[in-house]
Amino acid sequence: MKRRNVFKILIGILVLILLLWGVILYVYLDHNTKSDYYGMVYEREAPEFTLTDQEGAKVSLSDFKDKVVLLFFGYTYCPDICPMTMSVMNNVVDQLGDKADQVQVVFVTVDPQRDTVKKLKSYIPYYNENFIGLTGTPQEIDKVADDYNIFYSKEEVESSSGYLMGHNSSVLLITPDGEIFLRYSQNKMDPVSIAADIEKIL
Repeated sequence: MKRRNVFKILIGILVLILLLWGVILYVYLDHNTKSDYYGMVYEREAPEFTLTDQEGAKVSLSDFKDKVVLLFFGYTYCPDICPMTMSVMNNVVDQLGDKADQVQVVFVTVDPQRDTVKKLKSYIPYYNENFIGLTGTPQEIDKVADDYNIFYSKEEVESSSGYLMGHNSSVLLITPDGEIFLRYSQNKMDPVSIAADIEKIL
């Protein structure tokens, strides 16, 4: 009787060990699969929004549900990071060649006071005529920024523009099924590597 109980205990321990190893293996393989990406894996649902583009038309995130979206929050008076990031996004699209039409770069202003429809219409095509620039009321921009955990603030400075905007400078990659999957910080702006990530998703 005692031997039978001992045997059952040993079997139970063995089963637990196998289950534990299974969990460890799953986590290991899952981590390695995700670490194959250049961007930081983010994985959360992308909140829907509707803003106004550089043509004055209403545009929603769901309009691009069959595409990879590269979403960037910036402003047209930005002296450095925004122009650099927009140039990188143009290079990413160039790297994709025939697959470029499956990607949509979307620029959302954090400075709606100055970034009017007219201003965006002159700014966006400078980088790529297929890019979309979005603006809205301060309340609309606040809502979208909050939904995407984007922080920004007005910084008064002595300059011709009057003020600067401090803001998050990451690019978010949204998959065709509406998931924020990858995040690219400013030290992750290699266009070849970003394009390679996109090709894995398409």
